[in-house]
Amino acid sequence: MILLVLALDGAWLALSGRSVTAASLRGSCLGVAMLAAIAVALSLIASHPRISATLRGLHYRRLALVAHSGALLVAFTNVMGVMSYLLVTLAPPLVDGQLAALDQMLGFDWPRAYAWVRAHPGIDGVLKLAYMSGLAQLVLIPMLTGLLGQSTYLREFIANLMLSCVLLLLIAAPWPAAGAYVSYGLASPDEVATVAHFAQLRDGTMHVFDLGHMQGLVSLPSYHTALALIFIQAMRWTRVGFLVACVLNGLMILSTPTEGGHYLVDVIAGVGLWALSAGMLHAFAARRAPALVGQAGAQLA
Repeated sequence: MILLVLALDGAWLALSGRSVTAASLRGSCLGVAMLAAIAVALSLIASHPRISATLRGLHYRRLALVAHSGALLVAFTNVMGVMSYLLVTLAPPLVDGQLAALDQMLGFDWPRAYAWVRAHPGIDGVLKLAYMSGLAQLVLIPMLTGLLGQSTYLREFIANLMLSCVLLLLIAAPWPAAGAYVSYGLASPDEVATVAHFAQLRDGTMHVFDLGHMQGLVSLPSYHTALALIFIQAMRWTRVGFLVACVLNGLMILSTPTEGGHYLVDVIAGVGLWALSAGMLHAFAARRAPALVGQAGAQLA
């Protein structure tokens, strides 16, 4: 999947006259290469006859899996980030008006909610921290899961992350929205600046992408919401970790409208995105299980 998206990115960039800064591209490639090299080296060490059956061999295999997962995540997030920017350049009609109208139908007053949160600095601070925890969790959860030997949950986490991101862009591309920060005009300049690339991509004034300064430009569905549920799902192998993930990511979902500039409808759609991705993976696993059992039976026979 990564190679396919990379090829599409490259072709689209070339045909559109856009590019990625050389420095950020080198940095991304170096990071992926280093993690991949570490994974290969540790796997080779772990496979040595004197080490393979020892506790040290087990630790090396776990570290190799974490490094391999890190390489996949870095590569995937970069190629999908570029693709998300390129899709914004298609510039179909915005759906902010419809999303705001749906919020009103649901009884949610975004300007009032935004003003209330900003008027309570303590609550605002907690929600900001919860919203910003997404990146830290994206790094720490696969590390913790892999190092503690939960390889099944780690693979599920990566598959869920990748599939949900692909579905996200397929949904967002035909129904773009500038977001509540821009639509209502109440946000601070710093908050509006977090989605400034959206308008520049739509009007054709942004031609060079810096992988180190990419912005999240998808409003519908809210990927922060989907990620929060993916994080919770990934930690269900440990009771304490699961409870911590539920509290932290519950706050992240609650923070999404005011700290991420999302409509309430975006958040609801984010829940639906997670359910669709998790459901598709569960269905695939259920169909694959009988085949694996059949193969095992044939080998025993």
